[in-house]
Amino acid sequence: MSKIGSEANGSSSTLATPAKGEEEEAEERLAVSFPEESLHYDTYNGVTIDAGKLPDELSGCPDAFVMALGESLEKWSEEGRRGIWIRMTTDHSKLIPSITDLGFDFQHAEPGKVTLTKWLPSEEESRLPHGPTHQIGVGTLVLHPRSGKMLAVQEKTGPAAARKLWKMPTGLTDPGEDIADAAVRELKEETGLDCVFDRIICFRQAHSGGHLRHSDMFFVCLLRLHPKYEEGLDRGEEVPLFPQEEEIAEAAWIDMERYADQDVWRASPLYKEMNGAMIDAARGGIEYSDRASEVGSADDDTAGGVVESVQINGKTVPTSALGVRSGGFVARTLPVGYRPGTNTIYISKL
Repeated sequence: MSKIGSEANGSSSTLATPAKGEEEEAEERLAVSFPEESLHYDTYNGVTIDAGKLPDELSGCPDAFVMALGESLEKWSEEGRRGIWIRMTTDHSKLIPSITDLGFDFQHAEPGKVTLTKWLPSEEESRLPHGPTHQIGVGTLVLHPRSGKMLAVQEKTGPAAARKLWKMPTGLTDPGEDIADAAVRELKEETGLDCVFDRIICFRQAHSGGHLRHSDMFFVCLLRLHPKYEEGLDRGEEVPLFPQEEEIAEAAWIDMERYADQDVWRASPLYKEMNGAMIDAARGGIEYSDRASEVGSADDDTAGGVVESVQINGKTVPTSALGVRSGGFVARTLPVGYRPGTNTIYISKL
């Protein structure tokens, strides 16, 4: 078309494209997709969005983010995707209202981080896992190598402190921490003692209606004093105790019968059973043989600290000859095999 012809029609070639309205320009600015580096596609046909890998124009603008998320959800639904996860830090918390408006809900949270999820197939019940359901606690049974008394503590605060209750040193595992390592660490923190993990004696599960709503798994672990304390005893030195100043009012070696005879324990069928298991373990090996008791490898039949003998009047006597129950769960840390890394397995020796 000639310029004249264009002008005759009331326009020119330079004006062929009409100017965009403000709303149209705003929509184009908002139509930003998530970069691939912020997305992870899992083997369950799900997608995880890492908000920390989003550009500022998305992570810093709730309107832009919700536009990109809405378009992505439509696309993923058409592709047959199922579970959608969004992981973010508190830096991106201003995005949360927009995310929940699109049907996402909280899966779990921890200091500085939160995860939200949405199940896409409307015709199916969600298969997404719940958030963490349990916390893991440990209790430590340590026996004096000469007297056979157990190590007990009184706490400065909490329910046990209100009752002046003697209890074993206890605590919670840290994220990524094995039960065996947690038991050794907690004992060190509360009493200053260096110990070696021997085995799990027993464990109990409890369901709480408290504010955390987490169930609790509590593992009673038998620990063995480091050999250096035996050397000190041979020199006439007592095993030194250093109660944790912030938490522990007193630490002492007490008779197991005195421990089990406290009113709180005697009134509880659960703890009577637990204390009975502890006494059985103690009677099976109050005085350990010199055999090493370490976390072992798969080809070591004695690994994990199974007490096979005790010292009586200076003589080594097999526990089998005494009818002693020396069972429990011993630890073995082994390679996973199909991927890098190791896991710890606790094997029953009952």
